[in-house]
Amino acid sequence: MEGDKKMAKVRRNDQRGKSAYVTLAIILVLLLLVTVGCYLLKQWADKDYNERQAQAETEANRINDQLREDYAKAKAEERAKSQEKKVETPQRPAPKGEGWEVLDLSSFPISNTRTLSVTRKDLVKGGMLLLNHWYSQPADFPEADLISVHTSKNGIPVKNSSVKLFPAAVTALEEMLKAANDAGLDGYLIDEGYRTNETQQGYYDKEAAHYAEKLSGDALRDKVSQTVNYPGTSEYQSGLSFRVDRYKKDDKEFMNKKFKDMEQSDWLLEHSWEYGIIFRFPVQGYPNATVTDKGWKTGEHKQLSIYRYVGKANAAVMHIMDFCMEEYIEYLARHPHIAVYQDGVLKYEITWTEDTNPTGDVTATTAANARETIVSTDNCGGIIVAIAY
Repeated sequence: MEGDKKMAKVRRNDQRGKSAYVTLAIILVLLLLVTVGCYLLKQWADKDYNERQAQAETEANRINDQLREDYAKAKAEERAKSQEKKVETPQRPAPKGEGWEVLDLSSFPISNTRTLSVTRKDLVKGGMLLLNHWYSQPADFPEADLISVHTSKNGIPVKNSSVKLFPAAVTALEEMLKAANDAGLDGYLIDEGYRTNETQQGYYDKEAAHYAEKLSGDALRDKVSQTVNYPGTSEYQSGLSFRVDRYKKDDKEFMNKKFKDMEQSDWLLEHSWEYGIIFRFPVQGYPNATVTDKGWKTGEHKQLSIYRYVGKANAAVMHIMDFCMEEYIEYLARHPHIAVYQDGVLKYEITWTEDTNPTGDVTATTAANARETIVSTDNCGGIIVAIAY
């Protein structure tokens, strides 16, 4: 009995041992399965990560490529637009079609051109020779070409036979006074024209004598020049300017009036530009209340009834834009090609170029279909070409 118990106990211990081994084996198998599972899971996770990473890199590269392509395309379009702007033909300004207009055509050449040779003498006589306190009569002034005004065909009323002008100024003066007469206005008198240098020197010396005891040098010159221009700088020495007055024999009522207060003066101020003649020295309220002061530009503050031939094209621009002669020349230097229209019809074209041969002849450019071309020096570095159609 006791032996059987021992055997049964041994068998139980063996069974327990086998059971423990089985459990251990199961645990080991499970651990192995877990390990293998973790390994496989890690492999799958790594593969998925790598695939996602590759996809992200591919997408990033695609986006970067697209951005680079878009940038290159945008730059190409920008360059194309820039090139289009560079080669784009500017549009020539067009007149409105009403009244008188001055258009700046400085960016456009004259169409259908031809050239003409102009002598230095004709340049000086062309109408735009500027004389004032800063610009004096040139040494080659063609004084011999002046003519006596009283010899004109239409009998211009003139003080005496010593009144002389260049022929172009006489012709314009004839045309202007005839138009005034047709308007019912007469009684004009051309009181003075060209002054020789000797005459101007005499006026200057006479005025200087009043101050010679107290002043000298520049101070004396500045004082005298307030009343009498220094020889060579007087407007009368242009051969294109004249003083206008009134005269009717045996008409005391007419002669007792001041010219500036007469209808004759108002008519000249309103219409002289139509004949190529301007009022030379506007000062505030003179010769009538409509006049604005230009003394700050001309240097002349005296009340002078001086008219000046400049040619119809130049006079038209000065009238339309309310320029004195000095303002007009400065304007042309900044706008070297302008056109003048009347009711949309081209009347004049005017150009300004630098005078590269100040003492010689020039070759000027005009329009092939021009009715008339007048070329002039401005006496301050430029050549003005006035074209009439």
